[in-house]
Amino acid sequence: MKGIFKKSYNVLFWVLLFLGITISLSSFKAFDLKPSISLNEMKTFEGANYDSKNQITVVYFWATWCGVCSANLPLIKFYSQLLEDSSRFSFISVEEGDNLKELNQYIIENDLKFKVIPANVSFLKEWKVNSYPSFVILDRSGRIRFADSGMMNPFSFFLRIWIVYLF
Repeated sequence: MKGIFKKSYNVLFWVLLFLGITISLSSFKAFDLKPSISLNEMKTFEGANYDSKNQITVVYFWATWCGVCSANLPLIKFYSQLLEDSSRFSFISVEEGDNLKELNQYIIENDLKFKVIPANVSFLKEWKVNSYPSFVILDRSGRIRFADSGMMNPFSFFLRIWIVYLF
C-alpha cells in the first residue's frame, strides 16, 4: 500500500512540474508580445467591430489549410462556447486571411459559431504569429498574460484562464 502512494506522489510531482514549466514558458512568451495593433481595431468576418468589453479574452490564431488547426477544431468549438456563455470571458479567433472565399466556405462547412477576424500580414507580424495554431490570453485590461502554440491541452488551458481570472 505504501508503494502505491509513493508512486502516486511521484506521478503527481512530475505532472505538476510539467504543468508549471509549460505555463511558465507560456507566460515568458507573453512578455515579448506588445502589439501596436489592437484587436478592437479589427473587424470580424461579418464586418462588425470587435469589442472585448473589458473581459478576459482568448485569441486563437489559425489557418484554414492547417491540419493541426482542423484536428483542434472540436476543442476550440467547446472552448469558445464555454467562454462565450460567461459574461467574464470572450473568445475570438484570428484566421490568417489569405483567401476570404475559402474562409467563408470553411466557416459554413464547419458550422463555426465563434467570431472570426480575417487578419492581414502586418497584424500577424505585430502579434508575432509564426506558427498555427497559436493562442494568447489577455487580461481585462488587454495585457497579454499567456502566449502559446500547438494543440491546446484542456487542463493547462483552463488553468491559465483561472490564473488570469484570479490574478
